[in-house]
Amino acid sequence: MQDNALQNNPLAFFAGLVLFFAGLLVALFYLIVRTATESTILPGQHFRLKHFILALVVAAAGAVLASFARPRGSAMSDRTSFNR
Repeated sequence: MQDNALQNNPLAFFAGLVLFFAGLLVALFYLIVRTATESTILPGQHFRLKHFILALVVAAAGAVLASFARPRGSAMSDRTSFNR
């Protein structure tokens, strides 16, 4: 397997987790606030699909980053797959 800067990088992993949860939080907030009948936080009832999709794209990018950079143990060849 090729070594790269993202592989087994804890800082990139946590940055990916933060992006993922921030994207989900913004998407959920946008759904709740923008579809409400009266909103004191963001007045107006204009649900813009591109903003919601952008929040989902940020969440997906964070998930991809976190999955590529997740901490791994030693190489798979070092482990035995059967306990005998």
